Amino acid sequence: MKMSEHIKRRPAPVKGAGFLNFILGVFAFFLSLMLWGADAYAAESTTDPVKICIDPGHGGENLGADWQGYLEKEMTLITAEAMKEELLKYDGIEVYMTRTEDMDLSLQERVDYADEVGADFFFCLHYNMSADHDMYGAECWVSAFDTKYARGMDFARIEMRLLTDTGLYDRGIKTRLNGEGTNYYGVLRMADEVGMPGIIIEHCHLDHPNDEPFYDAHDMLVEYGKLDATAVAMYYGLYSEELDKDYRDYTYEPTPVPDDVVKPDDTAPDKLDVLFGNPYETEDGYYIDAEITASDPDSRMLYYSYSTDGGIHWSERYRWADDGSDLIGDSILKDTIHTTIPIRDDRDMYVIFKVYNLYNLDTVSSPFFVEKAPSKEEIEADSESGESVSEGYDGYTEIERVEDDQIEDSPKEGRKLSGNLHIYVFAILALMLLLVLSFMGYFTYAYFKRRGK
Repeated sequence: MKMSEHIKRRPAPVKGAGFLNFILGVFAFFLSLMLWGADAYAAESTTDPVKICIDPGHGGENLGADWQGYLEKEMTLITAEAMKEELLKYDGIEVYMTRTEDMDLSLQERVDYADEVGADFFFCLHYNMSADHDMYGAECWVSAFDTKYARGMDFARIEMRLLTDTGLYDRGIKTRLNGEGTNYYGVLRMADEVGMPGIIIEHCHLDHPNDEPFYDAHDMLVEYGKLDATAVAMYYGLYSEELDKDYRDYTYEPTPVPDDVVKPDDTAPDKLDVLFGNPYETEDGYYIDAEITASDPDSRMLYYSYSTDGGIHWSERYRWADDGSDLIGDSILKDTIHTTIPIRDDRDMYVIFKVYNLYNLDTVSSPFFVEKAPSKEEIEADSESGESVSEGYDGYTEIERVEDDQIEDSPKEGRKLSGNLHIYVFAILALMLLLVLSFMGYFTYAYFKRRGK
């Protein structure tokens, strides 16, 4: 027997197989891309223990905010201890604190310690005050640079969602720079130098009655610590059998890494228009409606206030949201809101509105004249004379308001995968259809080819 007869003959290549292999290769390529893209929206996770450092702001002679018996340095320590205790109930995490007692500690010492223990993230806890005691709500400050900005924003969005779910107003997630163009806040600047993402969490304002119900008990400070811990667990995808909480499948859409420094807004709102309705009477008195439209190309609106004496005195600051809307955070994108103000019966009014953007920069409207409402004496006199007590106000109507069911639902971050997932599903189905058609075309071709032999 010839040696060649011992060698198995290779089957002849099937015509059209090159085209088929090409289709299969394209399908595999796109499928791998889509799976990679979907994985990019998964919460950050690692097989190594997560190491975080909690920094209770202030301490020692540095009291922090001091308001009616409340000291920030004491409040931050209570919250930090509760945060650590809660986090240690999760698997796969190591927790460190820059201080565990009332002591002086420089900003550099705080960051150096976090770097020493190899912390993956630096959390600086604070409570807030404002110079004129007129601001309220929660806010976060993040680095303005590269991956530190992106990771800070990722965590801050989760944190702010949890804080505002308690009823606190959202003052935003912001950056701030000093005169040299680096981070204004020292702990963020120093964390940047060692390549560590960091965040400053301002839980609420101690000096405003709107926020007082959110901090006036020890248990509430503990709850903030647990809330902060939950945000960390969600960000890192942690699991706790003891707490019966599992965030391993929690997802969020990551913030793109900026190509340049993310500068804060340094300009006031560039648009402010106010449309007034006609005065009208209610059981409680006389009122006038106003439709306020304001915008800023660099940041959203935060508050508005008004003056009835041409700008001498101002009302408190009101939230930039109305009509029963619960829009918060980055989802406050409305340019137009409605409000109602009472008409005085002791003098004419020159109404001015002021709007404030995310960085507390404001723009003022032009004055609008409103004639004073009839006094009780004038009403009684008109009633005795037989004249209508509503004379001069008949037929006045309110500005048409947006109904609750017309307000779009605010997007819920972190609840599900990005909307891009629908594009991935469609693409997969389209590729599968292409693959099926290719197979059908190939076998049809092969069938008629054999028939033609």
